[in-house]
Amino acid sequence: MPSETPPGEPGRIGRALTVLEDGPHPRRSVPVAGNLILTSHAGLVIVFLLVLLYFTGLEFAPLRAVHFGLGFALIPILLVKLGSTGWRAVNYYFDRDPYRAAGPPWLLPRIMAMPLTVCAVVATISGVVLWATGTDRGTWATVHICSVISLAVVVVVHLAMYTRKAFRASTRSLEQPKTTRQERVMVWALLLALVVGAAAVGLEPTWNPSATPASATTHR
Repeated sequence: MPSETPPGEPGRIGRALTVLEDGPHPRRSVPVAGNLILTSHAGLVIVFLLVLLYFTGLEFAPLRAVHFGLGFALIPILLVKLGSTGWRAVNYYFDRDPYRAAGPPWLLPRIMAMPLTVCAVVATISGVVLWATGTDRGTWATVHICSVISLAVVVVVHLAMYTRKAFRASTRSLEQPKTTRQERVMVWALLLALVVGAAAVGLEPTWNPSATPASATTHR
């Protein structure tokens, strides 16, 4: 009979996720708690918004306003996420403690960071352009679709590396009796996201559908 995993020992999936998180040869280090918490909060909110964005993108015609509202609401949260990860990188390379002591991520997350950032930024910019021009066709539509598909692939790998760590950090932070500075930053970012998303829906330019209805073409 196959041997069972002893109690308290991670199974194969758990061991695989641990390798994705910390690499095949992890080293002991203490992350910068505040930076990790802010990055985790922002990352989990982004995942939730991305799920809604991809769903509304598949049903774009009836959910166009919702899709654009969510897309614009994502921008402030994305800026928080990029800002927190960028702050960690800058402090590490400028040899500032405790970021230097925490050390860099292992090789795979560092390799994935650039395509993840590029895909997210390109998808956001192209989406804003499509909103401003009021259409879902043309070069920018192609750029948006390609960047969104690429982003989905990269995000899946990113989630495998960081979901458990982010969930643990966010949970520990929310369990604290006092509101942390990182939580206050996220509250303000969420409020800004609501304002930006609502403004995008209210100020959306006249929409030019990508195809003329068949009935209208017939009567011409």
